[in-house]
Amino acid sequence: MEDVCVLNYVIGLLFAKAIVGTLESSGISSSEVDAIGSHGQTVYHMPEYVRVGDVVTRCTLQIGNLSVIAEDTGIVTVGDFRSRDVAAGGHGAPIIAYVDWALLTSSATGRLIQNIGGIANVTVLPPNADVSEVHAFDTGPGNMVIDEVMRALYGVEFDLDGSEAAEGDVSLELLSELMANEFVRAPPPKTAGRREFGHRFAEYVIKRGLSLGLSKKDIVATVSMFTVKSIVYNYDMYVLKNTGKKFSEVVLGGGGTRNRFLVRELEKELRKRGLRLIFHEELGIDSKYKEALGMAVLAHEALSGIPNNVPRATGARKRVVMGLIAT
Repeated sequence: MEDVCVLNYVIGLLFAKAIVGTLESSGISSSEVDAIGSHGQTVYHMPEYVRVGDVVTRCTLQIGNLSVIAEDTGIVTVGDFRSRDVAAGGHGAPIIAYVDWALLTSSATGRLIQNIGGIANVTVLPPNADVSEVHAFDTGPGNMVIDEVMRALYGVEFDLDGSEAAEGDVSLELLSELMANEFVRAPPPKTAGRREFGHRFAEYVIKRGLSLGLSKKDIVATVSMFTVKSIVYNYDMYVLKNTGKKFSEVVLGGGGTRNRFLVRELEKELRKRGLRLIFHEELGIDSKYKEALGMAVLAHEALSGIPNNVPRATGARKRVVMGLIAT
């Protein structure tokens, strides 16, 4: 507990230092900045209900103290976005669904906004959607299992360009076992993290892969395909099936866009379903800054008193204003 307490302030100080440094190097005065939107660093996220005595709740914890950031930058800081949605009975995730709706809804085209970060998540935007029609959920692992496997087998942080996966063969036996995962098959709303697809999961996959006689490259190829197949499985079961809505585009973002194996295999699967794959850049948004842009949008809405959660995405009972404000 002492470590978490100290880190809460240390991370706030480091965030503030990074902000001040960025402003100085950009020649921007702090007086020109209306507000800072800070997601914080998630140290624990537990969307399942837990009982303590006669109290039942979900919980989530992001650290990087907002008051510290506001004090050291002199700028109003908004953050701790997830907590209010959790208090309203939601998962507190995915919180970027509101941003996708605000920035990427098309009047004529149904879009699936697919992010492949550590976890993969999709925001479903029917044509000309009202926010009440939007839903979003995590489909399963994104880069998380791939990265864990690469660390364990190769001692590197990630599969650069998907090159190791491209040289391996996908094990249909192992892939079939992975696709039976309870989270992947569960209906939304649902959110995942390291508790579901972190180090322990990767250890199991490696052990199982080696027992099947797979090479290291084969294991990387198989977990990479697991990301792709879990995405399209969730499309088939919970988006395209019996929705009555027509979708024609998948807008891809996140670090997974730099993995050529993932992009190639996902595009093949989408083509079979009559879906066109495009990137955020084609809609005027640099993928590198999508998450940062999202925090700015959420902060703006919080300061304006505008509800910025999406109950059909998080499972919350109602729309609420997510974000605490440190002035």
